[in-house]
Amino acid sequence: MTPFWIIYSILIVVASSLMTIESKGELIEVSQINSNLSLDIQLEKKIINNNNKQTIGFFLQDTSNNKIIDAKIEGNIIYLSGIAESFSINITNNQLYNYSWIINPKIQFYGTILLDIYMIYNGSKSNIANLSFSIDDNNNKKNDRNKHK
Repeated sequence: MTPFWIIYSILIVVASSLMTIESKGELIEVSQINSNLSLDIQLEKKIINNNNKQTIGFFLQDTSNNKIIDAKIEGNIIYLSGIAESFSINITNNQLYNYSWIINPKIQFYGTILLDIYMIYNGSKSNIANLSFSIDDNNNKKNDRNKHK
């Protein structure tokens, strides 16, 4: 009998490959909801520029049967200033769902942005992922140097 961790590792590699092929993202978080249900969360870019679009993808997978599973994803985008934006997506298994937003330099133009992701399934809400990405501030440093010349 093959150990569980080997099978689980193979499933994660396959799921990650499928998600990468599908949406070409960079950061993947796999949350095991229960023994048959997993949620792949993929951040399109780990480093982003101001005024660019960031996208987060969700893929819910049930390996036990072909029954349709519905869940709700709720998330908070938390900026250094403390300002937070919330989003909510209803998802069904075996479909890729995306949420996108524009990085507004008036809210934050450098540093790290945090993402808290929750899933509501079968009446319970649980925190399933805490991700982060950075805003590339090299352009801001170049502009500051040009101002001082």
